[in-house]
Parts: sequence; C-alpha cells; structure tokens
Amino acid sequence: MLVFDSITHQFDGEPVLLDVSFTAEPGEITCVVGPSGCGKTTLLRLAAGLIDVQAGRVALDGELLADARTSVPPERRPVGLVFQEGALFPHLTVADNVGFGLSGRDAGDRVGELLGLVGLEACAARYPHTLSGGQRQRVALARAMAPRPRALLFDEPYANLDQTLRRALRSEARQSVRDTGTIGVFVTHDPDDVMALADRVVVLEEGRVLQTGTPRELYDRPETAAVARLFGNAETLAAALDGDVVTTAFGEWPLSALRSPLPPPSDRWLELTVRSDALTLERDDNGLPIADLRVAGRSDLAVVETADAAQLNVELARPHQFRPGDRVRVLPLNGSVLVSTSADKIANATHSQ
Repeated sequence: MLVFDSITHQFDGEPVLLDVSFTAEPGEITCVVGPSGCGKTTLLRLAAGLIDVQAGRVALDGELLADARTSVPPERRPVGLVFQEGALFPHLTVADNVGFGLSGRDAGDRVGELLGLVGLEACAARYPHTLSGGQRQRVALARAMAPRPRALLFDEPYANLDQTLRRALRSEARQSVRDTGTIGVFVTHDPDDVMALADRVVVLEEGRVLQTGTPRELYDRPETAAVARLFGNAETLAAALDGDVVTTAFGEWPLSALRSPLPPPSDRWLELTVRSDALTLERDDNGLPIADLRVAGRSDLAVVETADAAQLNVELARPHQFRPGDRVRVLPLNGSVLVSTSADKIANATHSQ
C-alpha cells in the first residue's frame, strides 16, 4: 500500500495541504480529484521525492519513504511518474526512451514487452517528435512501468488530448495497473477521468480531504455540496423550512426530500444542493413552464424557469411526453436533496469575520 499519513505542506507560508491522509491499494487506481491549486500535484511530488515532506509521512508497503526527518532519494524509490507533457527525451528513440535506466541482458526484452503492451512495437525506432500526442503518452506510460515500480503516479497525463483518445488511454492505464498489481495514483480535475478510471476516489478542496470512497459512493451519497457539484449536474437553491414543508422558488417540497441528518427546526433558512437526476416533473396547469429542452446523452434536460428567470435543470429519461412551454411541477425524490448549510450559519460566520 502507498500511505499518505497526516500530510501538511506549505509554500512560502501559504498552506497547500492540511492533514491529508489516505491509502492507495495495489491493483487499483486511486483518483485524487479537485480544482486547480488544491494540492493534488504536491501529493505526487511528495510521494516521488521531488519535494521534502514537512509534516506527516509517506510509506510504501510498510517502509517509510519520507517524513520530516527522513527521505529516501527519488532514484531509490520504486515509484514511476507519468507527467502531463510526457517529458520524453527528444534525442532518444521510442525504444531508448522506454529502456532509459534499465540494465542487464533482459533490458531489450523488457522494452519489447512494454511496447507490445501499449501497442507501439512498430514505433520502436521513431523519435518523439514524429509521434502523435496519444503515442507520446503511451511511451511515457511504458517508460514509467519499465523498472517495475510498486507505484505509478499519474499527473493529469491526458488533460491536453481529445475525448476519444482520452477514453482509450484511460482504459489502457486502468488495465495495466490491474494486470501488474501496481499501485496507481491518478490526479485530475476532470470528473470524467474519475468515473472512467477510479477504484477509489479522494476529493480535495483547498488542501483538505472532503470525502473518500468509491465512485458510486461519491455519486450516490455526496457528503458536501462541492462533491455533489463535482459528480453531477448539481445546483444550489435557497429555501425556507416551515414544519414539514420546504419552500423553494420551484415549489413546496416535503421534509422527506431532505437527506439526513435533517437541520434543526431553528434553521429556518436553508441552502440546498440538488442534482438534476434527483428531480422529476409532473404536469400542472398552474405550474412553472419548461423554458428549454436539451439533449444530454441518453436523457434530456428540461430547463424549468420561474417568473424571476431563475432556472433549474431536471433530467428526463427518454421517451417522455414533455415539450418546451409545458407547465409542470418540480418534485424531488425522497432523501435526494442535500442541505448545504443554513442562512443563520452563513450570517453567523460572516459576522464572526
């Protein structure tokens, strides 16, 4: 296992990581996801030994790689890095790039094995500048795997590639990690990468872990509004709580629509986070109009609009009978609406500042 234990790090006095802990397992890809600047790449650089650990520790298979007092040199760590730009040697052929650093009689066999794994046997004698972006990333993956590392670290390697190529390379990376039993850690800001690659997910925001779990757990049971927005078409609504009724601009909803734990009765003003696939529509001649209807893959998105031009997206499975201009009532599924916070708490936090 690759263990990040209570990692705290700062640059020029500014905190980048705050008490980050998680474990990555062999034969799996752990995706670390979050917005730019949340500390994702810093974690990889700490694991690879490119920067020193300031607080906490990094361990691999029970052996300490680094803490505040000890650091195994990067070249002695059984860790491979796959960068966003590939970072290939331009003066070396594909085969020489993959075999760089290998020695012994079986080095050539290892290079041939890896080029076969990534489908580049015919490109062995070519140079990086003659390859496509996707081919260069395949070479980078093969080179990182060449010394048989215990852990492979991916630093957003597919960010600059088109969607079709990204899907193919994500599948290759996932299969390679599974087949070799390697520990894979993949950092990204793209939730599509997470859903296609991850066995486990770590969500970071402002250097802190918001939630960890499987992709399904994070999609079905987000614990915060940020996680819900990351893994779904989630929107934020203001609401008023009065007994068993929650009033929003899009109608009155039952208290049962809110996810546990429920807010205390004193929290009258709420901020809700709701996803489009957690809503449904019911025809109502006195309801709100469907302002637009858009195709969203296997479903459609109905845009319901209030008189004040506020809009809410509702996902509709096809086939359905709704059309733009229809009057509807928006209904949430039981337990599907996340209470982000209450207006009282927002006001108190603002006052305390």
